[in-house]
Amino acid sequence: MKKTLFAAIAGALLAPAAWAQSSVTLYGVVTTSIQYVNHVQNTSNGVLAPGSGSAVFMNSSGIAQSRFGLRGVEELGGGLKSLFVLENQFNADDGKMGNGGLLFGRQAFVGLQNQWGKVTFGRQYTSAFLTMGSFTPVAYAPEFEPVVGIAGPNFRENNVVQYQGTFGPLTAMAHWSFGERAGTFAAGSAYGVGLSYANGPLGIAAAYDEVKTLNTAQAAGTSGSNDYGRDMRAMLGASYRLGQVKMVAGYRWGNSVAPATGTPTLLPHRDDMYWVGVNWDATAALRLSLAYYYDDIKSARIGGVTTNPKNPQQYLALADYSLSKRTDVFFAVNYARNASLNWDNISYLPNGQSVGYLPSTSQVYYKTPDASGQLGVSLGIRHIF
Repeated sequence: MKKTLFAAIAGALLAPAAWAQSSVTLYGVVTTSIQYVNHVQNTSNGVLAPGSGSAVFMNSSGIAQSRFGLRGVEELGGGLKSLFVLENQFNADDGKMGNGGLLFGRQAFVGLQNQWGKVTFGRQYTSAFLTMGSFTPVAYAPEFEPVVGIAGPNFRENNVVQYQGTFGPLTAMAHWSFGERAGTFAAGSAYGVGLSYANGPLGIAAAYDEVKTLNTAQAAGTSGSNDYGRDMRAMLGASYRLGQVKMVAGYRWGNSVAPATGTPTLLPHRDDMYWVGVNWDATAALRLSLAYYYDDIKSARIGGVTTNPKNPQQYLALADYSLSKRTDVFFAVNYARNASLNWDNISYLPNGQSVGYLPSTSQVYYKTPDASGQLGVSLGIRHIF
């Protein structure tokens, strides 16, 4: 009797597997690097503080940010499947959560997929960020590439509905992010599109992203104004592989217009950014990369005054050596001119507040005000699981 009852219960529990196959995968990356940086300026809440000079840091980024996540899929029949991704960012150097302490700050979405593409809902990367990822020299390596300069400070958005579809050599993407503000459909919203083509050694891409930006009072919830600014970016990219060598180049047009009232959350500016890079697979285990990034700032409104800052540049040399399929070590030298590394800091206000493409408290690197540039030398290890 007990055996019969057990068999009946087991059969009931296992019955759904007969019509729906599902899987959940735990995955992640753990990265740690030791980085020497010169001309480092101490700050407090993004404002100049006493002390400057060279410093040595242990970072949790390097060639890829430390993270872990869950990825799941369920076959629903007829070629339709459901899917989800929940991805956390953490700091391997101190164990803290990244992305401002968000549990799943990198990605958190659910959706449906069939042969015509997939539609997903939640916190996601923008269409431009995803489209251009294969057309940057080191695939958005957070310690070595000015990611915010390329993709914008809002390369992840909340409340996103996104479509992605691949048709032969073409991949198309589009998304909309709801602003969730009473009385307006526009303020705080965002949208973007991306289109890429890959055929043999050649790849090309184009993308556009726009955010209806809020002022600081709106963002803090202390103002009910429906005014908004516009942070706009259009991008082009190309890549070509010749044997063991891959070459990439890209261009990004940018125009960030402040809201008509209040203090803007993002730096109002107009710029054109360019980048080129080459990756050489010297051996099956060793990849060598060189890259150059240049931002032609046409104008920027700093401290209420329209100015023409010096144009940031960055140079990178990177060696990545695989010890196995899941573990690699890397060594990099990067140098930024007219800005801190990754262009986090490009100037200071008279009160000492740092100015950059991100709010002052979100910047990572701060250079001394009188320095013409900043040098970084990194040695690190990455493990993928």
